[in-house]
Amino acid sequence: MRHIQRVAESRLPALTRALILAVLTALLGTPTVARAAGGAPAHSDVYDWAAAWNSHDINTVLQLFSKDVSIDQPENSHPLTYSGARGFFTMIFRAYPDFHVSVRQAFVDGQTAVSVEQVTGTWLGPFIDPRTGKRTPPNGKHFDHPGVMILTYDSHHKIRHVSIYWDQLTVDRQLDIKP
Repeated sequence: MRHIQRVAESRLPALTRALILAVLTALLGTPTVARAAGGAPAHSDVYDWAAAWNSHDINTVLQLFSKDVSIDQPENSHPLTYSGARGFFTMIFRAYPDFHVSVRQAFVDGQTAVSVEQVTGTWLGPFIDPRTGKRTPPNGKHFDHPGVMILTYDSHHKIRHVSIYWDQLTVDRQLDIKP
């Protein structure tokens, strides 16, 4: 707990603190306390993010984003913008109709939140590779993996930037995808 408290109180940049807190807490299993003030995000914003994903309603997801959002994640060679997010996430919801995010831990520091998650789903619809456009039919395989999302909010609790981290090799193995 002292290690986590020292990191939380350090003068490191907010994003660096959030990443270190996520790793320490994942390793040590110690919860942290949210510090939300004014227009800063709160733990509830992280849980709203997960609930939007779990709704499988693309409009619910898009309502959380600012119009100038930038989304980084392993499947895309370039960050997604607001206009690109609709097509990509709609495809994800079709490919994995039982896609589910469970927040294991949430950290909030300033305008940055980190969501440590367990992500599950079954490949039941076609997947379209964002890099190549290649369409791959489903095989009915299930995935279950940890992930981390770093969310930067504006003063209106809209997400301006998302960095999504997950182990693509683990998921590929679970889905029987050959690299």
